[in-house]
This record gives sequence, structure tokens and C-alpha cells, in this order.
Amino acid sequence: MPIIIDPDDIPPDPPVESVSLDGILTVRRDDTWAGVYLIADYSSDPDVAQVRFVRVSENGDEEPVRGGNAAWAPGGVAVAYDHEASLGVSSTWYAYPIYWDGTVGARSDGAAVTPPEPTTPQDVWLKSLTNPALSMRVIVMAWPTLEYGERQDRMDVLGAPSPVMRVDAWSLATSTVTIETATLEEREQLLALLQSGTTLLAQTRLDYGRPDAYWVPGKISESMSGPSYDPHRTWEVPVTAVDRPSTVDSRLRIPGRSYDDSAAMWPTYADRTATGQSYHDVTTGG
Repeated sequence: MPIIIDPDDIPPDPPVESVSLDGILTVRRDDTWAGVYLIADYSSDPDVAQVRFVRVSENGDEEPVRGGNAAWAPGGVAVAYDHEASLGVSSTWYAYPIYWDGTVGARSDGAAVTPPEPTTPQDVWLKSLTNPALSMRVIVMAWPTLEYGERQDRMDVLGAPSPVMRVDAWSLATSTVTIETATLEEREQLLALLQSGTTLLAQTRLDYGRPDAYWVPGKISESMSGPSYDPHRTWEVPVTAVDRPSTVDSRLRIPGRSYDDSAAMWPTYADRTATGQSYHDVTTGG
């Protein structure tokens, strides 16, 4: 029997949390930072020492999660944070238990959520891979050209009308991006992000046709075109696209949940203990 849906009905929002059918893996959206919490519970198996978290890409390949390759599992519970999942589309995560003897167990069932896309006008995320708390949404005023290096060697041969060509793999794109900041706070944040010395991940809306890109920023130009009291800045940033950095032995980093963040709210261990929260509660937000 067909189901008739009123065209005026508003579809429900996508779920903010999902649990795998076997109950092992919980994935929870972090809309503030456009990331995803991952919690794997193997507490019923005392032989589990670590957990490897993976995200399955559109072509079916498993991509290890940074900070979760592999994550220690005290008490059988491991936590990871995926700051690199594509925005506006559903992704599915899985967990592999790693036992004390080094063997790897069977993959858990999958759990999926859809991280939200950025809204205008700050519709581009620039993300730090090593310190997600530096990540920020920015206004990109211009991103006009992508240039791909051809990597060709040419050798002219005497007496032959055509040259001999050796063609290597094409390079990833280089580009120049124009970014706007409106306040001095945004200026300081963007400068800290661009000068952090690490690869950045750029993500924007699906309908813009700009795939996720890992960038290494080049020379930064800061322009102040208004009066001296105007905090507005225009930034010209040349960027070079690179492959995704390795996740092997990467450390867990969760924005807003560092020891410094915790110390600001609870300066002493007594203050922390008085809340009744465990480290797991603080790490995962609930």
C-alpha cells in the first residue's frame, strides 16, 4: 500500500545521534565544530585494549579516523573525534576491537549521522587537524581559480618533427583564496589558524561544487582598506592542495574539551570531583 505524504510537510531534521545495531558504537554530531563524537563500548570484553575507528567513504574504502587509529580503551570504552567527515551528507562509522595480544577482532555494525553544512555568510570551514579548537568558519569572498601542474618533460629529437614527451601524474591544485574578517577577535583567530604550521581542511556547501581539500597555506597578505579604527580585514592566502596526512599514532583532540578548557571551569580536582562527572562524561559531552 503506498504511503501518501503531504507535499507541505516539513521533513524531520536528521538525527544527531546514532547507535549501531549491535550496540557497540555510538556516533554523535557536534554541530558547534562540524565534527562527530565516536564512542565504542567493549566493556563486556576484558581482552579489548584499543579500538580502531574507521569511516567508510562513498567508494566503500575505509578511512581511519584521526585520533582513533588506534584509541586506548580503558575499561573497554574508547573515544574518538572525527573532524574530517564530509558535511551535508551521511557518513557511516565502524569500530574494530584490538586485543591485548595485538590481534584485531571483527568489525562492529555501522552507525551513521549527517554533519551539518555551514550556513551563509560564513559558509567555509577551515579546520586544523592537530588542534580542532583553532578551526573556524570564514567568509570567502573569492576563490576563482584552481591550477593543476602538468609535470611534463620535453625533449626535441634532431630530424624528428615531434618531440619526445614524458608525462608524470598531474599535481593537486594550487589556488589563492580571499577571506574576510569583521572583528579583531576573528583576525587573531584566523592568523593563529593560518600560522599554525599544519595542514588545514577546507569544507563548504555541497551545492558550491567545491570538494573537501587539504591545504597548506603560503604567504599571507592582510589588507586594511578602511579607516584606522575599522577592524575589518581582507586576506589573500595562496594555498596548495596536498594528500590527507597520515592518521597513524595521531593524538585525540576534541575542540572545547582540553585540559585547559576544563581547568577554566574546574580549577582543582576537588572542583571536578564535586560535579559527579567522569572523564568520559567530560570528553564526550554526556
